[in-house]
Amino acid sequence: MSKIVIVYHSGYGHTAKIAQAVAEGSGGTLLAIDAEGNLPAGGWEQLAAADAIVFGTPTYMGGPSWQFKKFADASSKVWFTLGWKDKLAAGFTNSATLNGDKFSTIQYEFTLSQQHGMLW
Repeated sequence: MSKIVIVYHSGYGHTAKIAQAVAEGSGGTLLAIDAEGNLPAGGWEQLAAADAIVFGTPTYMGGPSWQFKKFADASSKVWFTLGWKDKLAAGFTNSATLNGDKFSTIQYEFTLSQQHGMLW
């Protein structure tokens, strides 16, 4: 059985609801990025052991939350060792607006996965 980890930041609870739905549908485990942009103890190890990582972040002003961006930037330590290479990747986002701002956030998640050599 594959291990799926849904790593996400939720500012107002909306992204957390989507993350919960993804976890229920996939059998995955939730891993929340806190309000300071940090993972809980053991979070990096949980991601290392995953077969698939699903990224989730709200879209604020046309991009991911700064907390998610801090997590993404911190993942450069994993990048140096190719720690997520060939893992499966996916992503989701939400926002309160009706325009196309969510696309740039999904694009950001996709680019992050490609930097790590993941399979989207």
